[in-house]
Amino acid sequence: MASIKIKGINNNLVFVFEEGNYSDYIQILKDKFAANQQLFEGSPVIFKGKGLNSLSFEDISNLQQLCLEYGMILNNIELNINRSYSKDIFIHRNVRSGQKIHSEGSVIVWGDVHESSEIIAGNDIIILGKMEGIAHAGFYGNTESIVFALNLCPGQIRIASKLSGSTGKKGKQIFPEFAYLYDDSICIKEYNSRDNLDRIKIL
Repeated sequence: MASIKIKGINNNLVFVFEEGNYSDYIQILKDKFAANQQLFEGSPVIFKGKGLNSLSFEDISNLQQLCLEYGMILNNIELNINRSYSKDIFIHRNVRSGQKIHSEGSVIVWGDVHESSEIIAGNDIIILGKMEGIAHAGFYGNTESIVFALNLCPGQIRIASKLSGSTGKKGKQIFPEFAYLYDDSICIKEYNSRDNLDRIKIL
């Protein structure tokens, strides 16, 4: 029978997944969160355990999205999937409305990302076109992830656990922009190579 043990370690809640399956895990977490929502809200969370090895990337994404919905903070420094850079996705087309893209690494789109589409990446999101959809970079807690676009006008941006709404921009820009975390807030600025290097040094 599937089980998830929850331990408090170094101000984190560590979820230890014993052997089981996705449907059992999702129900266990829903029951635990609903029974004591105040305990979990605002808590940094780390996923561990051999049960994770049997799950797909989408399964883990859904489990962590459930944590976000209950106000938790993803802090998955001990989850090996956070360090995977071999799972980058390159898309040589537009991402249409309603489509969802998930990647353990970065997502690079050679085209536009339309409204109502969603991109979730463990690392960076790079759009060589217009970004109008939902972008969640650093899904596993990587606060150094960025969202870059030649024309950045998203419906929503998330970086790690931080959320920013629509920029309100709809027109075409003459310069690329990127969103990044600074001082615990999402900032958006014009991109050029010198500024980008300065930002990396500061962070």
